[in-house]
Amino acid sequence: MKLLTIGFGAGGSEIITALYRKGVKVNKIPLFRCYAVLDSLESLKKTKIDSDNKFYMIPRKRMDIRGILNEILSRHEIIEGSMLITSLDDNFGVSTAVEFGKELKEITDGPVMILGIVPPFEEIGSGILKRRIRMLKESSDVLLLSRHNVNQIVDTLNILARVGEIDLKRRLIGEVVVDTSDIFNTLIGNGFSVFGYSRRNLPLFRFFIRKSSELLAIRTHRMVEMVKEAMRNLSVGGDIETAKSALIIFAGDPNEITMDGIFSCIEIVESVNDGIIVRYGDYPIPKASFISVVILFSGITRFKLEGRI
Repeated sequence: MKLLTIGFGAGGSEIITALYRKGVKVNKIPLFRCYAVLDSLESLKKTKIDSDNKFYMIPRKRMDIRGILNEILSRHEIIEGSMLITSLDDNFGVSTAVEFGKELKEITDGPVMILGIVPPFEEIGSGILKRRIRMLKESSDVLLLSRHNVNQIVDTLNILARVGEIDLKRRLIGEVVVDTSDIFNTLIGNGFSVFGYSRRNLPLFRFFIRKSSELLAIRTHRMVEMVKEAMRNLSVGGDIETAKSALIIFAGDPNEITMDGIFSCIEIVESVNDGIIVRYGDYPIPKASFISVVILFSGITRFKLEGRI
């Protein structure tokens, strides 16, 4: 999934810098087209991406937003959707992301997603936070919320971006094929979305376990424990009991991904509520030394507050 990815303000540009450095490539092509829109010279210097991909907007004298987008889109990069990133405690970032979201919905065909970085609850106040969440949702097709955890965000987006991509060298497909439409069908709708992530590094000597039944049990148990961990550590405290849909994606060594494990994980997610629609699949990475899982919950309408939203 090739995404036009734009960060706004210091918080958004930090994620953009990380995606520029660590974002996944398939067939040597980056899946994230990284840009930043900034309102301070300090942030401009700290954002370590190509200088042509950084845009400076003078506070209270805003550059033409359509002009910036025309410049970006004139490069004729293939994209399947857009992701705008901003911290919710950044007034410039939020307001600019809102305007860019509105413009992109008018001039592009793909869905417009916004990733909002949620600060500690006590630093912003519930009234301002809810108002900004509403603004971002109204100017996008999908609103993802996450706490400030750069590594987890990048790891999660790298897995999601691989969905629908085919590595021409490896020519390997998963047990259950998923594509870009599965992500968008899960995410698009009312409410907001959250994600959970878990990763396990695999034992170096795992190949010496000879009994097939023992191997199956170990692999299935590992997958179940990873899904439970991901659900305990969601990107923000969304009340998943109100979620309308979910997507489970495993990635990593295909030998470690079992159908028994996938079906067991589906049952766990389905137990969240009676009406949830669960999509699922896997993305094989041959000879990988790890296995990861991402779970998306969408259509959430309430928060669970525990010091943070």
